[in-house]
Amino acid sequence: MSSSLSNRFRTAMRGIRPSMWAGLVLTTIAALIGLSGGPWVMLCLISVVVLGTSLYGWAFRRHTWLRLPRKRSVSAVSAGVALAVFLGSSIAFGSTQPAADVADANDAPVHLSSVHPASPTDLPSKTPTPISTPTHTPIVTTQLVTTTSEIPFASTTVQDGNLAKGSSRVTTAGVNGVMTTTYKVTLTDGKETSRVQVSQTVTTAPVNQMTSVGTYVAPPAPAAPAAPAPAAPVAPGNGATALCHDGTYSYAAHHQGACSHHGGVAEFYK
Repeated sequence: MSSSLSNRFRTAMRGIRPSMWAGLVLTTIAALIGLSGGPWVMLCLISVVVLGTSLYGWAFRRHTWLRLPRKRSVSAVSAGVALAVFLGSSIAFGSTQPAADVADANDAPVHLSSVHPASPTDLPSKTPTPISTPTHTPIVTTQLVTTTSEIPFASTTVQDGNLAKGSSRVTTAGVNGVMTTTYKVTLTDGKETSRVQVSQTVTTAPVNQMTSVGTYVAPPAPAAPAAPAPAAPVAPGNGATALCHDGTYSYAAHHQGACSHHGGVAEFYK
């Protein structure tokens, strides 16, 4: 008989799933926690566990540790019952609190001094107590701030006799310089309240731009020399008697001795 009972017990224990064990353990812990506050608190906590389990089964249609059928209607009924138990136990717990407070007040000892009316000097003063506001002390800090700025270059022009007049060219390109300025900045509560210049130096000197302007004017071209007029030809019979070999004329009266000093006669005219 005992062996059959033990076998049934083992079979029943094996049939309990881990989820059911987890639900039973959670419910037991909630009951133990609530027991310290009274039976109504214990019922509230147990109903909360059952309500959460029922809502889980209703939402996912799954078996829970309560072993309810997979029907939403059954889970809804279980959740409604758990909600009703929670509300009822909460109301019952709340109704017991004022009675306990009254009992504690009735059991408290009455001092004789409380029987006599208080004198006017014993009444509390209605003068409002002034509230002191903390005084804010500003935080002042200083720091050095360095800034840079450009120095514009200047432009100059020079006359260049090698450039044609009216033309120009940049012989030296201009470059801006750099000015570095250091300030002492005062901050009050993180905001700038003053700025004083400490130093100012030329970090890079500017390079002036130089432009050459041409002044050269080309002289006028010289006039070409006039060609000499050709000599008028000496017509035969104008007084010359012969033409010499050197191009001169002979005016000798006779052929003998004509052009004797001019290479001889090239042609006689007479």
